[in-house]
Amino acid sequence: MRIEYLQRGEIDDQRWDDAVARSTAETLYPYSWYLDAVADKWSALVIGDYRVVMPVAWKKKYGLTYIYQPFYTQQLGVFSEDYVDPLLISEMLSLLLKKFRFASINFNTKNLVGEVKPFTVYDKTNYVLDLRNEYDQLKGAFSTNARRNVKRAMEIPLEVARDVSCVEMVALKKGNDVISRSEADYQWLLKLMETLMERGAGQIYGARDEGHLSAAAFFGYSRSRAIYLVSASGERGKEQRSMFGIVDAFIREHAGRELILDFEGSTLPSVARFFAGFGARPEIYQNVTFSRLPLFLKRFRRNE
Repeated sequence: MRIEYLQRGEIDDQRWDDAVARSTAETLYPYSWYLDAVADKWSALVIGDYRVVMPVAWKKKYGLTYIYQPFYTQQLGVFSEDYVDPLLISEMLSLLLKKFRFASINFNTKNLVGEVKPFTVYDKTNYVLDLRNEYDQLKGAFSTNARRNVKRAMEIPLEVARDVSCVEMVALKKGNDVISRSEADYQWLLKLMETLMERGAGQIYGARDEGHLSAAAFFGYSRSRAIYLVSASGERGKEQRSMFGIVDAFIREHAGRELILDFEGSTLPSVARFFAGFGARPEIYQNVTFSRLPLFLKRFRRNE
C-alpha cells in the first residue's frame, strides 16, 4: 500500500477526524484540533484515502528536524478501523527514519512494534477502567485502601464542585506543583484546558474546603474515553484524601456508560497504586525511538 506523507495544510480535517473516530484505538490525542493545540508542528502518514493514519508531531532545532511526543499527549502511533500489521508499522517508521534525524514516539495500545535496528522499543504501562458496569459492581473492585480513603473523604464531608474554572485549577496546580515549570508552561496548559472546555470536551471536578479549592481533576473526553488529563492537590486536599472522593464521584456519575476512564498511567509506584486501587487494569503501550544524530549531538536528546 502506498504511504503518503502529508504536511498539515494538505490534511483533510474531516476525513482525518472520521478515521480517528472509527479507529479501534480511538482517543482524544490524535484528533486534528487537539494536535493543533498541543503540537508546535505536525504532519502525517496516510494510507488508502485515510483508511490508516499516523500523526507526526515534530520540531526543528539547530537545523535538525525531529519527532517528539507533545505534553498531555500520552499515545499517538497508527490509527485504523482494522488491525494494523506490524510490518506496515515498520514500513511507516522506515519512511520517517529517512525524513527525521531523531524520534521518540509513543504508539497506542493497539499497535505492536517489532524491535528491529535502528529502532529501540520500550514498554510503558497505562491504567484504564471500563465504566459499563453499575456503580456498586465497579466499587466492589476497589481495593481496601481505596474504599477506606473514599470513605474518609466523604466523612469530611467532601463537596465535589463543578463550578471550578480553568484559571482556578491552574493556580492550584502552580501553587502545589512537584515539577519546576515556567510561567509560559502554565499559560500553555491553561490555553489547552480552555480549548477543551470551549469544545465541550473537558470537565473539571473539584473539592472545596471552606470555599477554597483544595483538589481538582480535569477530564478530557473523546467518543469512547474520558482521560484523567490534569490533577492538582493542595495540602488540605492531600490530608482529606480529596482526590479519592473526586475520582469516586466521577465513577459514580458515569457508571453504566459505554466509556473508558483512562488514567494515563505513571512510572511512580504510589500513583500507579492509586489508579489500580479503583479497579483499573494495566495495559501496555510502546515507546519507539531512533536516532541519526552524530555522537557529539547525543546530548540534544536530553534537552527535549
